[in-house]
Amino acid sequence: MTLADLFDRSVAAHSRQTALTLWSPTVVGNFSTAEVRRQVARFAAGLIALGVKKADRVLLISENRPEWAIVDYATIFSGGILVPVYTSLTVEQLRYILDNSGATIAVASTQELLDKLIAAADGLGTVKQAVVIEQGAAAEDVMHFSSVCAMGDDLLAGSANAWREPASRLRADDIATIIYTSGTTGQPKGVMLSHGNLMSNITVLGEVLDFRADDTALSFLPLCHITQRLADYCYFSHGVHVVYVKIDDIAPALATVQPTTFPGVPRVFEKARDRILARVAGRPAPVRALLHWAIGVGREMGRCRIGAVAPTAWLRLRHALADRLALSRVRRGLGGRLRYTVSGGAPLNAEVMEFFLAMGLPILEGYGLTETTVLSINRPDRFRPGTVGPPLPGVELRMEADGEILVRGPGVARGYYLDVKRTEQSFVDGWFRTGDLGRLDEHGHLVITGRKKDILVTSGGKKVSPAMIEQSMLQENLVSQVVLVGDGRKYVSALLVPDRNRLLAWCRERGLAAETPENSVAFERLLENDEVRRIYQEIVERSNRPLARYEQIKKFSLLPKEFTLEGGELTPTLKIKRQVIEEKYRPVIESMYTEMKEA
Repeated sequence: MTLADLFDRSVAAHSRQTALTLWSPTVVGNFSTAEVRRQVARFAAGLIALGVKKADRVLLISENRPEWAIVDYATIFSGGILVPVYTSLTVEQLRYILDNSGATIAVASTQELLDKLIAAADGLGTVKQAVVIEQGAAAEDVMHFSSVCAMGDDLLAGSANAWREPASRLRADDIATIIYTSGTTGQPKGVMLSHGNLMSNITVLGEVLDFRADDTALSFLPLCHITQRLADYCYFSHGVHVVYVKIDDIAPALATVQPTTFPGVPRVFEKARDRILARVAGRPAPVRALLHWAIGVGREMGRCRIGAVAPTAWLRLRHALADRLALSRVRRGLGGRLRYTVSGGAPLNAEVMEFFLAMGLPILEGYGLTETTVLSINRPDRFRPGTVGPPLPGVELRMEADGEILVRGPGVARGYYLDVKRTEQSFVDGWFRTGDLGRLDEHGHLVITGRKKDILVTSGGKKVSPAMIEQSMLQENLVSQVVLVGDGRKYVSALLVPDRNRLLAWCRERGLAAETPENSVAFERLLENDEVRRIYQEIVERSNRPLARYEQIKKFSLLPKEFTLEGGELTPTLKIKRQVIEEKYRPVIESMYTEMKEA
């Protein structure tokens, strides 16, 4: 099967008046299933009229919106290969991908992204036609989305099925997309995923997860990333209503759209938990006490669910009361219809998973890479915090002596586009080297313990995996982000980013900060306070207790600003860029190694 077959099957099986929706607090735009099919046919025919042939690359730079899916499916039916890219790319990064992929058609959604595209394509000579989606956006020699559709109408007037002919010649092993990894270091690699790779993953995810035709799903993670794209394929194939929102609009979308499911990344769930706890902290003392009691009872019930243990009659009675008085109200604040969510892209703090499970909202953590699609995921009826679930059917895992995870299966990519060297390094004898470290627990669930290239080797030759230590520290309420350093150094140190709101609340309770500091200078001064330093020293000491001496954090620095995508410290999927952070904060890091003095 190909993605064209998936599209045809879904359109035939599911007819919705609201199949795809673009949502914001001020604007709502709906596409029916019939309208999606009509627009895919028109744009696919337009691409064919523009000269797109089998395996030609079509680049797309756009935020999540119905036209994203339409361009994707239309490219498939034209026989082309979609090259989706992050809207946050710099001109230089976009230029590299345009050049490497050899895209002949490039589609941008807005004037801002079109301007970036034109600047990136200047002088390359590969892009034959640029297209812009939004009406009102324009540039010389650029066609509008509607104009391409009009060209398609002319082609379809002569042959109604002209848009389908190239797809009839597609096979499962044909490349469907080239996804350029966001990468924490070096130039991005173009991962070649075939129709068979994607369809095998879509099929098996449909078997292990609970998709329903009456579901409503939010789509806010970048669609150029494999997690959201696979999720949206699964949603479309099962007739789920997909609602595209900006990540900043998630909170109002939850209340208004009332979704039943969505995929997210750990940072989304961490911030949602923090918002809930902040609201709890602002309630009168009796209400706070009730909510904390209810959360505690919910945690007890959650532990029974995790361990597949029947709760006692007394626990069931207390939980029914806790749910009626408090937990159900929290769920209503999240829309009231959520059945489960999925987390991927980075390790999810086990405490966050347990917190939402206490509310009756399981977060199913999964694992995969662009090169492998989804490899493992917790199931609605079988999940364990701290793991990324059991491997999917058909996935084979092998652990090397150093703990690196190797994988083989139908979802593993064909290699890197025009990059034989890196393909040969990563794809060996049918196995893909993930670069991640892990193990299978006693229940057959995969536990990710770190990233091979992130291992710190001290000057004494001791190897330290920072990921698990960082995850432990992130369970502390006053810590928002943490990065360990120490490669080639005598000892391990930490860059800590405080949770600003919680730290300010802690300081106000102790008379250290009467009001919220209005600027970064005031907040920086607060971080130099002896009592503030002391509380973070205690956090470091708690984290050090279970560690070997060489793993323990000897010194730390408090940073006043969070690591961000805009600041260049995070990838578009919100992973830490260690090398960027180490370079950006080099003076701070060096200060922790100028002399050996306990922080």
